[in-house]
Amino acid sequence: MQVHSSMSGWSAMLLMIVPIHLQAGPLSLAEAEQRLASNRTVLAQQADVDAWQAQQRALNSLNLPQLSITIAGIAYEKDVTFDIPVINQPAELDVFRSGIRSQLNLLWPLYTGGRTDAAQQQAAARVTEAEAEQRQLQLQLLKRLFDLYFSNQMMQQVVQVRQQALQTLDAHLHKAKRFEQEGLITQLNRMQAEVAQAEARREAVFAQRQLNDVRAALQNLLQLEELGCLSTPLPQPVPLTESADWFVNQAKRHNPVFQQLLAKDQQLKQQLRIEQGKRLPEVFLIGSYDLNRSATPLTEPDWSIGLGMRYHFTTSVDRRASASVVHSRQQQLDHSRHQADADIKLAVESSYRTVLLHLEQFELLQQDLQLAREHARLQQHAFEQGMATSLDVTDARLRQAAAEVQALQAACQYSSALAQLTQLSGQPELVTNWLPTLLQQQSCPAI
Repeated sequence: MQVHSSMSGWSAMLLMIVPIHLQAGPLSLAEAEQRLASNRTVLAQQADVDAWQAQQRALNSLNLPQLSITIAGIAYEKDVTFDIPVINQPAELDVFRSGIRSQLNLLWPLYTGGRTDAAQQQAAARVTEAEAEQRQLQLQLLKRLFDLYFSNQMMQQVVQVRQQALQTLDAHLHKAKRFEQEGLITQLNRMQAEVAQAEARREAVFAQRQLNDVRAALQNLLQLEELGCLSTPLPQPVPLTESADWFVNQAKRHNPVFQQLLAKDQQLKQQLRIEQGKRLPEVFLIGSYDLNRSATPLTEPDWSIGLGMRYHFTTSVDRRASASVVHSRQQQLDHSRHQADADIKLAVESSYRTVLLHLEQFELLQQDLQLAREHARLQQHAFEQGMATSLDVTDARLRQAAAEVQALQAACQYSSALAQLTQLSGQPELVTNWLPTLLQQQSCPAI
């Protein structure tokens, strides 16, 4: 009876260690992905994309005519001298005027050496780069979500395994004490059972604290006030159906790192067009119209229109040096693209091998787990028949718990490695091709 009281006390303490808020509704992986869209980091990146899109729209009117109005209060005096033919005498006229002068002005750039179009295309490429950066961030957060979600599912099962092992060793210790009183086993056998029970208790407490940590991390990532049960079960590893080369080809087409580099390359090309355009003349249409002619100076027309051309022989900035800067940046980008191609190819192949490694480990551990369970069952039966020691039973039970935990860890590591592989390929949705259980749901425990 004392042993059972101790068991219930430890169980109550262990439950208090994990503040699981089951009041919140069940949360599937798909729902967690939707919730991830409201993450502050995602919203900040979206604001950056919106800013560059607004910048692109602002440059759409570069090639449109510019119409302005100038209003100014003026006063002027003009002495006019002219000859009178009849009397052959010069005459002078003093003209004084004041008023409000208002003038419409037109400036329409017709040709800018390609700089206007280059600036607009450069802005569009910057939007593409920002969108690729946003995609990269989304992939990183999805990988983080995947790891935390299934780490929670794994640790939840690990806690159950540890608590089950603790309950089993509690019951074994109870039997060992009774057998010692009956003279069937020695004091050493009973002490061995107590040591094993204490170890199982420590493992249970440690597992639940780990569960607390990963639940807090997931809750923080999703920015939830409460985190209920997770309804998507931990997937069982299955063999891949595609080769490593297939994933490498997918990465070259869909990895946002390549899209960012392509966007940067486009921006540099347009910047080079801008620098080259500075060496070409500008052609523009100009015009003006005075709305208040009474205030127009006598020497100026009431309206004017014309076609103009401007060419800068010299500028305050060395145009040749500016073009050299762009060429150097282009070479730097070319080297970065080649290095990124090699790095991502290596990362994909490494992730692919990691997936296969964890799959092999999981399959081997499944065999070990079956043997461990059968061994523990036989040792318990032999102990009750007086043919095995308490140490044999406790070792077998602890080995079984360790095998179950290792199998769960291998399954979780497989899922994480597969998520990493699909993230590098730029298509995280491919995870469901090899983990179909992601589409399944499990019921939450009743409160």
